[in-house]
Amino acid sequence: MLKNIPEINQKFVDFYRQVFKDGVLSLKTKELIATAVSLGAGCKPCYETHLEKAQKIGSSDEEIREAIAVAEVVAAGKVRMMVEKTEGRAKGSGGCCG
Repeated sequence: MLKNIPEINQKFVDFYRQVFKDGVLSLKTKELIATAVSLGAGCKPCYETHLEKAQKIGSSDEEIREAIAVAEVVAAGKVRMMVEKTEGRAKGSGGCCG
């Protein structure tokens, strides 16, 4: 379907390339973030792609596990806040992650 709108597809490709180049954050850090965010977004193809890239550029298993743990705690915090909100206890709690 994207082939029918090449100008939009190209804008996305350009955006992707701009974001995933070394900057203030290293490419390694960005791939660790993308790996974790992909899990939170529920995007298996994105997760697999970014996990592979993170491994190829030298992310250790420990770094990957820690990034995934961050995604897990944010996701669990979201569930926790939904439960508390329905129970009426979330007022002024400051958010799901602390």
